[in-house]
Amino acid sequence: MITTNVIQRTFQIRFGGSTGTCFTIDHDQRQYLVTAKHCLEGLVDGDIIEIFRSEVWKRLPVSLVGHGPDYVDVSVVAASQQLSPIHPLPATTAHMAYGQDVFFLGFPFGLASDSRDLNGGFPFPLVKKATLSAINFGPNAVMLLDGLNNPGFSGGPVVYTKPGSARLDYSVAGVISGYRFNRLSVDHGSDSTPLTVNENTGIIIAYSINHAVRIIENNPIGFPLPDAQT
Repeated sequence: MITTNVIQRTFQIRFGGSTGTCFTIDHDQRQYLVTAKHCLEGLVDGDIIEIFRSEVWKRLPVSLVGHGPDYVDVSVVAASQQLSPIHPLPATTAHMAYGQDVFFLGFPFGLASDSRDLNGGFPFPLVKKATLSAINFGPNAVMLLDGLNNPGFSGGPVVYTKPGSARLDYSVAGVISGYRFNRLSVDHGSDSTPLTVNENTGIIIAYSINHAVRIIENNPIGFPLPDAQT
């Protein structure tokens, strides 16, 4: 079961004609939007992204907090308004364990679940389960998941609960980037052709949320949350 603190933080976004997923995290009493860098290709400070709400795309001016280094598919922006309720969702990988179940959320192929009036006009994202297969704590800080990713999940959150915990206290550990593919040749009957197709191997690539936290700490300009306002 995925709880409100995850669902109500996950949004469908569009920029430059491409759609993807983003989510909010709160850090030092400020709110930020986190997504995959390739979802915001070319975005600069002051650009407009679009967010899907009440069945239409709404324009949302954002300030660029920062992009990850070349090899890190993570970007952070700050909106000019609070987008999600302040439900606790720690941004950490501290309690993850190899082989545990994790979940990821997003809007594959633009699909969503009707939230009716339960989410301020924002649709509910789709939820998928995966297994934490590997994690690299080095400079890349990337994790590999065993599951089936689809286009549109890019930028979505990877969430988990502490193994052995009886409570559904989710934390966000990563940002969905893509999946590893295997290139297969296309045959016509018994004859080979020059055509190829990319097979989804079920290996999902996600980058650690620690990248987003570092970006934020280097440029803490997120939207001030109510308790922080004077």
